[in-house]
Amino acid sequence: MAVETFSWCPRIEPTSAPSYRVRSSKFGDGYEQVAGDGINNREDSWPLTFVVKESVARQIKEFLDRHGNFKSFFWTPPLGEVGFWRATAPAITPNGAGVYTLTTTFTQSYLP
Repeated sequence: MAVETFSWCPRIEPTSAPSYRVRSSKFGDGYEQVAGDGINNREDSWPLTFVVKESVARQIKEFLDRHGNFKSFFWTPPLGEVGFWRATAPAITPNGAGVYTLTTTFTQSYLP
């Protein structure tokens, strides 16, 4: 099955939330040994917000539901390169007048 591409634009000013996975051991004399956990120890995530009309909200929701936070898709983050990402289930808020706010978090993945 082909990997899909997420192409909708989020609201302006998304903020990345990177983290680093490490393993550490603390010893009684205050010494701590720290090492990166795996070859891809940097995890990037982006909390995203979309304020869109109902038809677009339905398209985004269907895309995210189809991937269910276990199937990866292609997405290009700001200042980044296209890569594999997974997304949490969207929280949906109706704003009235056919406009909806969807919030989700994209988390970097390394395989489809």
